[in-house]
Amino acid sequence: MQAHPQDARSIRAVELAHAGWSPRDILAHAVFDPYPSVVGTAGQVADHLQEWFKAGAADGFMLNFDDFSTEIGNFVEQVIPVLRERGIFHNTYEGKTLRDHVGVPPQYGVNPRITTGPQ
Repeated sequence: MQAHPQDARSIRAVELAHAGWSPRDILAHAVFDPYPSVVGTAGQVADHLQEWFKAGAADGFMLNFDDFSTEIGNFVEQVIPVLRERGIFHNTYEGKTLRDHVGVPPQYGVNPRITTGPQ
């Protein structure tokens, strides 16, 4: 096995392979993809998210699924309850809108700064 000399990701992958990591583990730990994939039980997925969150490596997550028609429901029904039990996924929101949740004031219509430019 030989790393591409101009690709740090491939150099790291070869190092991990020589250290005894399996190809699955190398891929699962974001060596090639900065967005790691988690495959496993609801508990294993929750473990991964919790590890990143507790380490301060993430303050939120973007999720992607192989099949959005079924997997989003599975995530909500299986993983979210585990995260709630562990106290790292809240149960309630104080506001009623996304703007309320992130502390952005309400806005109706187009923002005048967009149509009139800087003042």
